[in-house]
Amino acid sequence: MLPEWLSFALPYWFSQMGIMAWPLAICSILAGAVGLERLFFIFRAAVRSKIRYEQLADYLWANKNQPKVVRDELVGVALNDFRRPYYNGIKLLRLIGMISPIIGLLGTILGIIAAFKVISVQTGPVSPALIADGLWEAMLTTAAGLMIALPALLMAHFFSAFSDRQLEGFCLELNRLSLSFEMAKHEPTSEVVALKTEARRS
Repeated sequence: MLPEWLSFALPYWFSQMGIMAWPLAICSILAGAVGLERLFFIFRAAVRSKIRYEQLADYLWANKNQPKVVRDELVGVALNDFRRPYYNGIKLLRLIGMISPIIGLLGTILGIIAAFKVISVQTGPVSPALIADGLWEAMLTTAAGLMIALPALLMAHFFSAFSDRQLEGFCLELNRLSLSFEMAKHEPTSEVVALKTEARRS
């Protein structure tokens, strides 16, 4: 049970959800905060994608005289450093998407137990209204858990897809640039052409 002063400060439906309302509230706040941070990161990454690619391309140019295996390994390490910020928070969103329905289901079970406890102490006939009143309150936590889980999972999928697309674009164009170095070694008269890539334009 919530303290009386706190029950007045909270919405009626929130107070009816019981103790499981607080874990669900924490999950919703975390999901919202991570979602806003990721949206800001996506906007910034889209604006700076050309700069990020050029940094990797410059590093590849600086090591173009290295053997291809060594050169690609060096760029792969550098690309991993770029990769980490793209996936920050995605695991947390997926975790929230998985545990929110479970928390909601637990709250529903606890609410049904409480409803049956109230019914069991009734000495007179049990009306359908009494049963329905206990059940709708018990179902609130399941509904809240699903309403939190669905946006969290959708955001995780969207952010992951954006990161995969941009990083795969970087990898593709860096591989092309690395191969052009190899072609230039075997054909000294050929020129290494800087490729205008989808990753640069995105």
